[in-house]
Amino acid sequence: MPSVQRINQALLESAAQRLVTVPPQDRVLAARQLIRNAPAHNIDLSLIWGVVNDDTQVVEQSCLLVPAAGRTGMLYLSAPNETYPETTEQQASRVSILKTVFDAVDAELRDRIRLTQTLAGVDEDWATRACRRANMTEIGHLAYLKRAIARRESEPPSLPDGVRLRPVGDLNAESDRELLALALERSYIDTLDCPGLCDLRDIDDVIDSHQATGEYNPALWWIIEAENEPHGALLLARYPDQSVMELVYLGLSPTLRGRGIGRRMMDFGLHKTSKAGVSEMTCAVDTRNVYAMQLYKHLGFKQFDVRLALVRPTA
Repeated sequence: MPSVQRINQALLESAAQRLVTVPPQDRVLAARQLIRNAPAHNIDLSLIWGVVNDDTQVVEQSCLLVPAAGRTGMLYLSAPNETYPETTEQQASRVSILKTVFDAVDAELRDRIRLTQTLAGVDEDWATRACRRANMTEIGHLAYLKRAIARRESEPPSLPDGVRLRPVGDLNAESDRELLALALERSYIDTLDCPGLCDLRDIDDVIDSHQATGEYNPALWWIIEAENEPHGALLLARYPDQSVMELVYLGLSPTLRGRGIGRRMMDFGLHKTSKAGVSEMTCAVDTRNVYAMQLYKHLGFKQFDVRLALVRPTA
């Protein structure tokens, strides 16, 4: 009979084999690589739960929880395969794992994790069904976009009178952090970008999460001001090993929307990205944010993936 349990060292390789998505002949090697490389990626392998066959001591389903900056936790679920095809029993097992993980988060990890999340592929119905049944909430489909960067992107146009970009400065300084927090909070008002997420996280956790994206460089973070008040933010982060710049966040308050400022901010960001010498910019956007989607398309961004974001606040 199978049972849900925290995975111990003896079952670790079996659990890891269920998490890797490679051909059967490569699973043992891939699982061992996952285990070997986990410390370098800050993956705590004690945070794996599984459905274990008590007779064979084989892990039939597994779930890895990875705590991250901003008191978030990312879930990775085992997918159906030729040995464990999707059945009613397997679906129920996956839901049982999720509920066990959530109980552990609420009881043991609440100081480290305030929001648990996962990103399911649009064709991964097995994952979305399990997450829904485990009471996770869908917050939107995220389109992942990318655009090649020219060696010399055009100079950005000037901003309207009264609007300026202010470097964020030192996030350890209370005044700078408070200004950025206010800029972000104002940009969330009536936002079309995952609006269901806005009330689920403390703003300091949001800033910490943004800061942990890629290689943080304060020279690539700006507050967008109107009449010397913070009303938006443009945050970029470089991935030097991949020659990629990520648009971590671009948001404007209602005061600045509808004036073409978003386009000017993107032109500014592309120009700065070009000067940084990287070859590509990436970003993610809620597909319901039709204005942003249109802007990115106009600027030459191409979609390469779509994923459904599901979350659960810690009780």
